[in-house]
Amino acid sequence: MARRGAKIGIVLVVLAIILVGVFVVVDRIAAGAAEDRITQETKAQLAAKDVKYEGEPKVDITGWPFLTQVLAGEYKKITISLTKPELNNVTLDTLTVEARSVKADARDLMNGKGDVVAGVVAGNATMSWDNVRPLLEVAGLPSSIDPSNVDLKVVNNKIEMRVPLTFRGVKVTLIALGSMVVETGKIVLKLESVTTDEGNLPAQVNSLIKQYQNRLQITVKLPGLPYNLVINSVQTTDAGLQVTASAADVKLTGQ
Repeated sequence: MARRGAKIGIVLVVLAIILVGVFVVVDRIAAGAAEDRITQETKAQLAAKDVKYEGEPKVDITGWPFLTQVLAGEYKKITISLTKPELNNVTLDTLTVEARSVKADARDLMNGKGDVVAGVVAGNATMSWDNVRPLLEVAGLPSSIDPSNVDLKVVNNKIEMRVPLTFRGVKVTLIALGSMVVETGKIVLKLESVTTDEGNLPAQVNSLIKQYQNRLQITVKLPGLPYNLVINSVQTTDAGLQVTASAADVKLTGQ
């Protein structure tokens, strides 16, 4: 009897392992099918908005087991990543969208029908300085300034912008120092000082520089982001900008 009981126990353990293995395989197949659905919907939405990118969108549905999320009709997190997306001729290095509190009917999700709606969406984008420079909008300076001649770099966690100018025949480089901040959904350079690379300048030139310091406004004109993302904050690095954005109640399918 003891041997028979031991055999039955072994059989039950083996069956349990097999069932768990089958469940894991089925769970991953279901998750893969759902990720494929979101991928196809993402490609369709981006194409409709004329957004270009390299490779394929990468979609990842977080959380295991996946099938319990299907039964509940709510998913922990869906991440969509794009490489070098181009929006209105503006190229980002990367764009990652994290959707949380995602709700979708189980049949609709698996059959490719119905809506998938995220309660909260957070976006993170990166841009190199080479891509930021053409987006600069400078107000308060002569319209003849070419943005391609503007030199941008980070010095002690501050933005330093150098603009070559000619004041009444005197050539100088205007040096604006400040921090990138978000104001009413736009990225602006909040100035802390405006100087030049020349120490001794004519009084008239110094007077003009002071005037420019008061009226100089610098904005980074970013294109509209997918999923109606609104810019919340921006950070500067030696490589460029890191932008965070968010949106609420966003349809991940059928937009």
